[in-house]
Amino acid sequence: MRLDEAINRQKNGFLERTLPSLRDIENAVERIVRKWPDAVSTPAESDREKICREFLDRALKWDWENVPVSRLLQAAVAVFDEKRSKRTDLKPIQDFLINEINSSKIASFLSGMVWVYIGSFDYKSEHSKKLASALTNRKGELGQRAEYLIQQFPVLLVPQRAPLELAKIMLGSDDPYNSLLKIGFLSPHAPGLMTQVGELFCNLISDKLHQTSEQERLIMWLAPINRSAIQSNSEIALAALLRPWLSRTILPDRQSRLSEWIVANYGDPRTQRGGVWPGFQKELKDVLLRWLTKEDMNYFCDVVSATQNSHMWPPRRKFWMRLHEQGRIDQAWVAFGASARDYARKNLIRQGEQNLNNRFGKQLDRSGSTSLLIMQIGRKIVVDGCHNYKTHIFNIDEENSPKLYKSEYKCNDIMNAARLSQQHHPVSHWERWVERHI
Repeated sequence: MRLDEAINRQKNGFLERTLPSLRDIENAVERIVRKWPDAVSTPAESDREKICREFLDRALKWDWENVPVSRLLQAAVAVFDEKRSKRTDLKPIQDFLINEINSSKIASFLSGMVWVYIGSFDYKSEHSKKLASALTNRKGELGQRAEYLIQQFPVLLVPQRAPLELAKIMLGSDDPYNSLLKIGFLSPHAPGLMTQVGELFCNLISDKLHQTSEQERLIMWLAPINRSAIQSNSEIALAALLRPWLSRTILPDRQSRLSEWIVANYGDPRTQRGGVWPGFQKELKDVLLRWLTKEDMNYFCDVVSATQNSHMWPPRRKFWMRLHEQGRIDQAWVAFGASARDYARKNLIRQGEQNLNNRFGKQLDRSGSTSLLIMQIGRKIVVDGCHNYKTHIFNIDEENSPKLYKSEYKCNDIMNAARLSQQHHPVSHWERWVERHI
C-alpha cells in the first residue's frame, strides 16, 4: 500500500485528536480549594470592631495610602456582616467600598468583593442589593473563580432570585453539597447566601421527609461524606427530619438509622447541655427521646441475649419491650459492665467506639460483670440487671433513687438503697410483681 493511500484511509483518525484525561488536574485543583477554601481572609469576630474603627477613621480622613487589598477585604467582611451591615455609623466605609467596586482596576479586590457579597448575603438587605448592582456592572472583570461561578449560576447577582434557584438545584441532586461545589461555591456551609439557601432547602423538602430518599438527600447536605456535619442553623434541618413522625409511624430500620445519625453528628440530647438541643422544640425532641429509649432498650437486650445463656432472659426481654410498645416506659438508659462494653464495641456498635463511650453509662461493681437497664415508668425508677441481679423499684422523688443519664453507676449501691426488689424466678410471678408496683 502506498503511503498516500494509507494516509487517506486514516485521514479521519489523524484529524481526531485524543486529549489526555484532565481528572488528575481536576483532583489537584479540588484539593487546593479544599485546603484554602476562602478567597477572602475572614477576620475573627473579636477583631472586627477594631478593623471597623480603623477604616472609619480612614474614610473620614480619606486616607487610603498603603492599605493592602487583603486588609481592605477584611474591612468589607466586618462592615457588611450580620451584626454591622445596618449600622449607620459604618455607612462611610460601606459607601467607599461600593464606589470602589465601580471604579477599581485591582482584580483581586473585585474578585474578593464577590465572596464578601456571598458571605454577607441577605436577600432583604439594601447592602446586598447595592453590592449585587455594583458587581453586575463589572462582569467580565471579577476574576476566574467568580466569573466561572456566575457562568454556572447566572442569577448569583440577582438577590431576589438566587436563594430559590440554588435551593431548586439542591432539590434535584442526590448530593446537594457537592453539587454546589461543582457550580463553584467554595464553602457550601458558609454563612450568608449559603445559610439562607440551606434554610429554604429545608422548608422546600420538609413535606417529603417521610420518604427515605428525601431523608438521605437532606442528610447528604448536612453531613457530606468525609466532611463534618454543619452545626450552625442545623436546628431547622433536624426539626424537619423529626416533624413527620409526630403523626406518622416510622419503620424500625429508619428509626434506628435516623436516631443513630442524629446522635453521632449532633450529640445525645439527654446528656449534651449545649449544641442544638437547649432551645429545641420540645415535642420534636420528645420524638427523638422515644426513639433513643427504644434503641437503648434494644441495645441492652441484644447485648444481654448474646452474652447470657439463660432461659429466663427471652421472656424478660419480651416483657420490657411490650411495656415500651404500650407507651409505658418514658425514658431508658443503659450502664454496661466492662465485659458487655467489650462485646458491644466489637460486635454491635454502629458509629464507632467514641459513640459507644458517649451513648451509655458504665457499671463499675462486680468487676464489670453486671449491666443495668435504668427506666423511668411514670413516677417510678426501675432498675433491671443481667444475670441474677434483681429488679429494683424506687419512687422518682426518693433521695437514693438512681438518676438517668449518669456516666457511672454501682449496682451494689443501687441494690442496697432499694426498698423494693424482686428476683426473676419464676418469670410469671416477677411480671405480676413489676406490674403491681409500677
